[in-house]
Amino acid sequence: MNTHEKFKEYGKKALEYRRKCEMLLPEIFKSEIWREKGFLSIYEYAAKLAGMSAAVVDDCLKIHKRIEDKPELMAIAEVKGLRAVKPVAYIATQETAVFWADKAAEMSQHTLQTYVKEFRNESDVKSEEEVTMKLKPEVLKQLEKMRGELTWNDLMERLLGNDVPEAVEASSRHVPNEMQRFSKGKFNGKCHYPNCTRPGEILHHTQRFALERVHDPARLVYLCKAHEQIAHLGLFDNEDEAPHSWRLREAADKSDLKYFVDRKVQGYRSG
Repeated sequence: MNTHEKFKEYGKKALEYRRKCEMLLPEIFKSEIWREKGFLSIYEYAAKLAGMSAAVVDDCLKIHKRIEDKPELMAIAEVKGLRAVKPVAYIATQETAVFWADKAAEMSQHTLQTYVKEFRNESDVKSEEEVTMKLKPEVLKQLEKMRGELTWNDLMERLLGNDVPEAVEASSRHVPNEMQRFSKGKFNGKCHYPNCTRPGEILHHTQRFALERVHDPARLVYLCKAHEQIAHLGLFDNEDEAPHSWRLREAADKSDLKYFVDRKVQGYRSG
């Protein structure tokens, strides 16, 4: 085993034992083992014996208290650590614990945090928003002429679609540079998911390139890492439509061909 492999192996074991220590903290605190062993507080005990900060100790105790009556989340915490379920610890109920445990099992903490944020916000999303603008009379006349029989929404969507590169068949996953610039520039380099203000990081084929071997700007979106991971978990509804139409699913559609592609993607990433 070379030096790099040794480091990876030791790091893996260190994380595993750190998670085990975190799971023991609530019982140590409750039974006051720290006091029996001559420490002034649970914080001193955890710091000297496991190198844990006071913030980590507080985090673990609070999370455990929230999920101790939810065995499904406790089971995930046993495997991935208490902080892996932190994003759902404060919103899960006994009725929804199975649902959130499933999500915590398949998502990283960052991705889970993003999914929870979108899940909670969706009930507040309005389908349309009224915008008032002050325009010069001549500009308004030009716009009205362009609009013709269209609605204002249709006109705006048509204007936003100017200079769209044509879809191309390809054998390579590399997206043509012109198409990259177009997709990344739609929202000034930001993630295309509604209301997400994080920078985009990954160009995502909503139709899955493996299924069609086509680069289509109408189905190519620029996503932050968390939203791209949620997409590959099959949790975007209306994914083939424009981003403003997207909604979160509670579970992937296993009858969709995308599901099998997404499973392979998850396998590659975890391998």
